[in-house]
Amino acid sequence: MNEYDVIVVGGGPGGSVAAKVAAEKGLKVIMFERGRKSGEKNSSGCGLGPRMWRDFPEMMKELTPDKVPSMRPGGAARCYFVNKDGVVSGYVMSRPTESVTYEPAKSFITMNVYRSDFDPWIAEFATRAGAVLKTSTLVVNLIKDKGKVIGVQDEKGEKYKAPVIIGADGAISMVAKKSGLRHKWEQDQITVVPQYDFSADPKKIDDVMGDEALAVWWSAVFPAAYQVFFRDGFHIGLGNWLTWWDKNPLYYLNKCVNLKYFQRIMKLIDAKPRELQAHLLPWMSYPVNTHTDNVILIGDAAGFPCPLEAEGIYPAMVTGKIAAEVAVKRIAEGDTSKKALALYDEEWKKTSIGDEFESGAELAGIWRKLPFTPKTMEWFIPMWMELLGGIYDWSEPHVVRVRQIIAKIQSYQSEFVPFAMKYVMPLLAEVLKDDIDSLKNMNDLIQKMLPKKKK
Repeated sequence: MNEYDVIVVGGGPGGSVAAKVAAEKGLKVIMFERGRKSGEKNSSGCGLGPRMWRDFPEMMKELTPDKVPSMRPGGAARCYFVNKDGVVSGYVMSRPTESVTYEPAKSFITMNVYRSDFDPWIAEFATRAGAVLKTSTLVVNLIKDKGKVIGVQDEKGEKYKAPVIIGADGAISMVAKKSGLRHKWEQDQITVVPQYDFSADPKKIDDVMGDEALAVWWSAVFPAAYQVFFRDGFHIGLGNWLTWWDKNPLYYLNKCVNLKYFQRIMKLIDAKPRELQAHLLPWMSYPVNTHTDNVILIGDAAGFPCPLEAEGIYPAMVTGKIAAEVAVKRIAEGDTSKKALALYDEEWKKTSIGDEFESGAELAGIWRKLPFTPKTMEWFIPMWMELLGGIYDWSEPHVVRVRQIIAKIQSYQSEFVPFAMKYVMPLLAEVLKDDIDSLKNMNDLIQKMLPKKKK
C-alpha cells in the first residue's frame, strides 16, 4: 500500500491550497484529480474576490493574463431590473465605494476567470511545494480499519494510506458520503445551477461593456440570473434550491436569454452559444459535519459557499489552508481523532468565512425570498424603480412627482412591511448588534435636523 501523510481528494483550488500548505510543512502529500489536469472536468467560470489577494498575496501576485488567458477584471457591476412583463424597467451600475479599505478591492469587484485556466495554474503551487499530483485518477472508495478511515482506493484498485484524508471533491463528495459525514444533501441545502457559455469578440466586449464584467438580472419572471464576462466570452446562469423548481430550470434561464435587452447585448458583442453547463452548488445557512476521525472536508464538499451569493473559490482556499495546518499539527502530535480535528472548526470560525456564517441564516433567508422568488420581485421591482427613477419623469412638476412617488411607495406597504419584519429586520439585528447605541444616537441627530412644525 502506498503511504503518505496527507491524501487530498480533488484537485480544485481548495485541494491545491491544502496540498501546497501541507507539503510546505514537510509532509508527504498526494493530491488526486480525476481529469487529465486540474480544471479539465470543470469548464465553468468564476469570479475571484479581492480577499484572495489580501489573504494569499504571494500566490495571487503571480496571476497574470499570460498564465490565465481568460482573465477579465470587473471594475464595475450592473443590476438589471426586469418587471413582470419581461421588460428591463431600469438598471444600476456600481463600482467599489469609498468605504472599501484596501487594494485591489478599490480597483475591482471581481477578477473573472475560467476554471479550466485557473485550476491548473493554482495546482502548480502544490507540485512546486513537493506534493504529488496524480491525474486521470478517480478515487472511488475509502479504506477503513475498525470503522475509521485510513486511506483511499482508486478505480483501478490501487490503495493509498494516510493519517489524514482531506475531502476537496466538491458538492457530490465521495469522501463525505463514504466517511459517514453526509449521505446526501437535503433539498433545501443545495441548488441546481444551469448556465450557457457564449463566445464573444474580446474587442467588442471591451468597446460595449468597458470594465463592466459582472451583472445580476433581478426579475419578476425568473429567479435572479448572473452574467460573468471573461476575456473572450461570458456565462449567463441562474439557480435555485431543489425545493423551488416547478419547471425545468432551462425554462427560466431561456426567459432571461430571450429578453430583448439581453439579445441586444448579444448582438453588440457578437455572442455565439458555446456550451450548456449545469452543476450542483451547496447553499447553506451554516456548514455542519465538516470532520470525523482522520477526515476533513473543505470547500463545496463541506457546504462552505457564502450564504449570501454562494462565492465558492475563496472559502475553498481558506478552508483548504486551515485543514492542512490542522493536519500538520495533529499528525505531529499523533492524534487525528474526530475530537482532535475539531480544531478545524475552531480555526475556520475565526476567519472571514466564520464572519460570513455568523449571519448565515439571515443572509440566506433574504436572498432566498427576494431575488430568488419572482413573486416577491413583482412588487419589489416597481417599488424600487419608483425610488430610483421616478424623479426623472417630466409628466408633472417635480414637486407633484415626489408626492406621487411617495404615495405609490406607500401603496406597497402591505407587501414590504411584513417582508421587512420577517427577513430584513432579523438581518439588521444580527449585523448591527454591536452598533445599536450609535444607531440610536443617529436617530436623535436626524430628529434634531428635521424642521420644526409651525403651530
